[in-house]
Amino acid sequence: MKISIIGAGHVGSTLAYTLILKDLPDELVLIDKALTKAKSDALDMTHSLSFLDRVIPIMGGEIADSRDSDIIVITASVPWQKEYKTRFDLGPGNTTLFKELLPDLARLSPKAILVVVTNPLDVMTWFAIKYSGFPHERVFGIGTLIDSARFRVLLSQKYHIHPDDIRAYILGEHGGAQFAAISAAYIGGVKIRDTETIEKIMKVSEISAYDIFLGKGYTNYAISQAATLVIESIVKNEKRTIPLSTLIEGYLGISDVCLSIPVVVGREGITRKLHIDLNEKEQKLFRESAKVVKDEIGKLL
Repeated sequence: MKISIIGAGHVGSTLAYTLILKDLPDELVLIDKALTKAKSDALDMTHSLSFLDRVIPIMGGEIADSRDSDIIVITASVPWQKEYKTRFDLGPGNTTLFKELLPDLARLSPKAILVVVTNPLDVMTWFAIKYSGFPHERVFGIGTLIDSARFRVLLSQKYHIHPDDIRAYILGEHGGAQFAAISAAYIGGVKIRDTETIEKIMKVSEISAYDIFLGKGYTNYAISQAATLVIESIVKNEKRTIPLSTLIEGYLGISDVCLSIPVVVGREGITRKLHIDLNEKEQKLFRESAKVVKDEIGKLL
């Protein structure tokens, strides 16, 4: 399976290395406008293959080298500027970037699955669908998977249970309008009822990414693991249930916007969208998320 990563920055390079450690690609292409950087990363990773079980062709290249990819991961972004306040400030530059990249990527790999990592995530996922012309089942963003992972880690520390044994989702926007689906949070089949504690943990998890960003200027490890989980489910057709940013069509009266809900992911992309029975407060929060993202899309259009 051929996997192309568009963007060889901190996230793209970390993701590429994570993928080869997991032995997921049959061929890996790292693409960046800084071609020398992409080629150097590819060469460095190639040298690591002596320590792995299988030799995987790895190359740094240009958009043309993505031809016939099975999976394309987009991490490319315009640089963060000091005056930026939120992820939405990246929107104008990244919308222009997607308008340049997506038509060629879609033309070269018409059967590919597109995985969006670029921020503002939900907005860019919507534009990826628009500019690629692909069915929305084959275009989705990492969304609140990373937020849900942070949330579960904090819950695991509170309840002394492995994070993977906790079923708790952050839904909606990957950003300030996200929320915890407390009405659907379980540990070992037992509903978590300590709402006050969960809300406190939610607030801590919400700011954790900003703490990391303030400390080193970017995040890369957890988001790369999140993207790897999604790609592994595609490659191995695992049909995992994962919260991802997907096109919403009629859920809670909302349509034509990308937000995170639990979806089933396999070799064909998203095979099923799961509509959780949210309580009234959570329904309101989901609609507020939709409005936030729709407003930003409208500004960019």
